[in-house]
Amino acid sequence: MVAIKWDESLSVGVDLIDEQHKMLIERINDMSAALNRHHAAPKIIKTLDFLIEYTDFHFGTEEKHMVKNHYPAFEAHKKAHDDLKVTLGHLEEDFMEEGATEDLAGSINVFLVNWLINHIHAIDTEFGKFLREQGIKMRE
Repeated sequence: MVAIKWDESLSVGVDLIDEQHKMLIERINDMSAALNRHHAAPKIIKTLDFLIEYTDFHFGTEEKHMVKNHYPAFEAHKKAHDDLKVTLGHLEEDFMEEGATEDLAGSINVFLVNWLINHIHAIDTEFGKFLREQGIKMRE
């Protein structure tokens, strides 16, 4: 399985978002490790549930600040978040139906790693740039 390693190329230049992205990376890596090690279903479900909850928390933080600061690309950014939430729900359903199969583990790992890296590079960096250009500091 592929693990994500934090490096400066993943920084959006906003400390709060970067710290939350580091936590998301840690949770995705935990999920991949649990699937890869064929942990018991309850451990995998617990890890997946935590990933889903943390994703909701992180997206909520970003979206709150987008609305508060009148971010012009809010709707498109929120749609990307909503799409991932739906996909995570489907992955959880697949796991409940199929169990921790190697194919499912690989699919989850590849999808989550690619989605997060692409989302950070293509979408979150634009939000970070907007905040920096406006002189806005995010504090939670």
